[in-house]
Amino acid sequence: MYLEFDVPVRLSEGQVRQYQEVGYLLFEGLLEPAEVQALRAALPEVLSRTGPEVIREQDGSGARLVFGAHLYSEPFRRLSLLPRLLEPVGQLLDDEVYLHQSRLNPKEGFGSGARWDWHQDYSAWRRVDGMERPDCIMASVFVDDCSVERSPLLVIPRSHRHGFIDSIELHRDAKGYSLYELDRATVARLADEHGIEPLIGGAGTVALVDCNLIHGSANNISPWRRAILYLIYNACSNACTNDDRPWFQNNRDFTPLQAIGDTLA
Repeated sequence: MYLEFDVPVRLSEGQVRQYQEVGYLLFEGLLEPAEVQALRAALPEVLSRTGPEVIREQDGSGARLVFGAHLYSEPFRRLSLLPRLLEPVGQLLDDEVYLHQSRLNPKEGFGSGARWDWHQDYSAWRRVDGMERPDCIMASVFVDDCSVERSPLLVIPRSHRHGFIDSIELHRDAKGYSLYELDRATVARLADEHGIEPLIGGAGTVALVDCNLIHGSANNISPWRRAILYLIYNACSNACTNDDRPWFQNNRDFTPLQAIGDTLA
């Protein structure tokens, strides 16, 4: 789906209905090439961090997740405050928003970027962080091209309309993060009903994804990296009540975000 942005940014009624019906909106070229380059230039410093905010792949080949880049990298901080992101997110949630977390999945090539099993993101936030309602949006920023051969994010459209799937989830506590994997029978049933769609687009594409939309991805066996930054915007009225997880996974500052000028420069 394509969108031309003016200031202030507003989604059309049709776009809002599509998000509510399908569970995501995809905006090709939301970021300019120079803005993508600014994010890429910041990646080496982000990926070289050695703190607990960096979760390694199980084979030790590199970073699987890097949490909190918006707090220590200026380009990623500015990205999170662009009106091109904040305005549509606030409109869809009908609320002021804060960042519950950000996380970078670099998904390196030749198989070192491992798979993500089918899940709903809201499961962990509800169970672990005490997020009362699924009033949360995963803004997925394509730092690299996300093409079919690079193991893109796969979603089951309309699966969010089944709500939070609680009674049939299987808990798997991975090192450094919590993932609640859905059982195969449920995934097969919903995939047969709704299909599976890849979220593909060039670098600079952004997908706004409902936090209950079922998604996953396969190993990236291509030679090329497929980095996506996930900005998790939560409604301020839906602030999490638990504080078991650290700052980089469960932000405790619920101050409403204020948009900056519409540039990463």
